Amino acid sequence: MKNILVLTDFSDNASAAAEAALLLAGKMHADILLYNTYINYQTITSYGGGGWSPGEYSKRKSQSRKGLNALTEGLESLSALLAPEDRVPAIYIQSDDEDLGMDVAEIINRKNVEMVVMGARSDTKDDIMYGADTNAAIEYSTCPILITPAGTNLRKLHKIVFATDFGKSDMKAIHYLARLGKLLQYKIEVVHVSNQTRNTPYVKEEAFQWQLDDLNYPGLQYHQINGKNVIHRLNMLVTETPGTLLAMVH
Repeated sequence: MKNILVLTDFSDNASAAAEAALLLAGKMHADILLYNTYINYQTITSYGGGGWSPGEYSKRKSQSRKGLNALTEGLESLSALLAPEDRVPAIYIQSDDEDLGMDVAEIINRKNVEMVVMGARSDTKDDIMYGADTNAAIEYSTCPILITPAGTNLRKLHKIVFATDFGKSDMKAIHYLARLGKLLQYKIEVVHVSNQTRNTPYVKEEAFQWQLDDLNYPGLQYHQINGKNVIHRLNMLVTETPGTLLAMVH
């Protein structure tokens, strides 16, 4: 059975990610593996003058298990809201004191992970999933990864904006989004941000559009937008319409 790996630190953002994973698991007929690492390797050497006492280590391990159990109970309650045609997933838990990135890579290889889901970076450094850990999860993940902010509701998702530079892996990613779209019923908008000066051969862009046409996915669109600041233009595309998600290949 394939699994959706949910990385959690029990924050509001992580709770939103877990609820998103529940919906995805129901649609994809996958199970859920909740994972928490209870060591922040960026701060461990500064704790108490260097390292943790056995008592502090045991306390954090126990808190991790309690948090995972509570999250499991919450998701099991929410599973009653899944559509009749969806499958109620089995939910498993795992907590470790390993480095997040390396542990994610190992779990993906061992647990038949279809997708990784985690909360977006918080605005507070009290959040374990802050900055470096988020980047580590992205860097080590060898499967699709969904990063959700607090308040995310995939039931209201209606469009995916996929940013492309016509790379070889982009079409494979779009095929994946199209398969998932048949379950979630969203439109796909493929965009290429141009800085006015054409630096992509037209024949490459045209061949890419032909491949998009061959998908025969309802609601699939492609267009080029102009702008020197790629991130700013993409943010505008995503934020101007509620229920829009940004996707790209890392």
